[in-house]
Amino acid sequence: MTVVGNVIAPGNVAVITGGAGGIGLAVAEQLIERGMRVVLADINAPKLHATAGRLTEAGADIATFVCDTASEGSVAELAEYTLATYGAAHLVFNNAGIAGMGDAWNGPIELWRKVVDINLFGVVHGIRSFLPIMNEQGLGHIVSTASMAGLVAMPGAAPYNATKHAVVAISEGLRIELESTGSPVGVSVLCPGFVQTDLMDAEPDHVDSPMGELMNEAVASGIAEGMPANDVATEVVDAVDTNRFWILTHADMRERPVERMQRAATQTNPPMPFDEADTAPADGQN
Repeated sequence: MTVVGNVIAPGNVAVITGGAGGIGLAVAEQLIERGMRVVLADINAPKLHATAGRLTEAGADIATFVCDTASEGSVAELAEYTLATYGAAHLVFNNAGIAGMGDAWNGPIELWRKVVDINLFGVVHGIRSFLPIMNEQGLGHIVSTASMAGLVAMPGAAPYNATKHAVVAISEGLRIELESTGSPVGVSVLCPGFVQTDLMDAEPDHVDSPMGELMNEAVASGIAEGMPANDVATEVVDAVDTNRFWILTHADMRERPVERMQRAATQTNPPMPFDEADTAPADGQN
C-alpha cells in the first residue's frame, strides 16, 4: 500500500455519519483536537445543528449535512458537499446505525428492510461515494462501525446480526482488495461491545417476542453500564493512526469469536443463550 501522508493531520478532512452523538461525536471531538476539519452528518437535524453550534463556539472548523445514509443519493450529495466545502475527504467514518429491535420472524418485514438499509447499505453507500475520492487524492482511510454482534450471534436480533456480520465481511474484503491493488486507502472495522450512547432512544419500549423482549432489556441495560464513547473513540483514532484493521474495544469480549470458531471447527452446536458466560449479549452500539 502506497501512503503519501498521515490521514489524521491538521487541516485534513474527516466525514462522520451518525455524528451528532455517541461514538461519532466522540471521534469528531478527538479529531478536532488533532486539528482536523470535520463534516458531521446525521439524519436528526435539530440534534446535529445543536451539536455543531457547541463545537463551533469552542473553535472547531466543522460543517454539517443532514444525511439519510439509507439513500444512495443522500450520501452522494454528502460527498459532493464535502468536496465543495473542504476540497477533500481523508477519513470517512461510516457510523450511522440502528438496533432495530423487534420480532424478526412474525413482525412486519419492514423491520428487516429498515435495518438493512441503514446498517448495511449505509456503509455501502459511504464506501462507494468516498473511495474514488480517496484513491484519486492518494490518501484516505475508511472506518465502518460493525459490532461484536458482527463476530458472534445474538438471539432475538437477527436483522442486526445479519447487517453487522455483513459490515465485517465487506470491510475485511475491501481491506484485502485495496492492499492487493496498491491503493493508498486504509480500512478498519469497529466491533465494540456495549457503549454508552442514545442508540435505544428510538427503539420500542416493548417487543412482541419473548426473546426479542429479553434482548431489548439486555441491550438497554448493557448500554447504560457500557464503555464511555470517548474510550471507544480513542481506539478508533489509534487504529487509523496505525493502519490497524480490527478495532475490538472490549478486551473481555475478544475471545468470544475465537470460541465460536472453535465450536465451528469441532462442529459443536451453539450453546443456549446465557447458559455460559461467553454467550451473554455482546452488542456494539453506535
